[in-house]
Amino acid sequence: MVQGPTMSDLLLSAVLTAFTMVRVIKGSWLRNPQYLATGILGAVVGALLLHAYWPAYDDDFIVGGVTGIFGSWAGMALFDAIVGMA
Repeated sequence: MVQGPTMSDLLLSAVLTAFTMVRVIKGSWLRNPQYLATGILGAVVGALLLHAYWPAYDDDFIVGGVTGIFGSWAGMALFDAIVGMA
């Protein structure tokens, strides 16, 4: 019996998507480790929310990718907003 992706596959995909998003939006990871951390955290939170509210979409390629991209972007945007208020 063939199974779909597991939760660990979804989280791994979210983390790798966060690396890509930080590289595309903010530049080098070594110069911006704070954005890498917030991007990974946002992507993981997005993946966990997807799994909690819409578990049927866990194995969907498009929805999982968009969740990782949006979660990573949201984490970086939230970080920028918090730093901008300080």
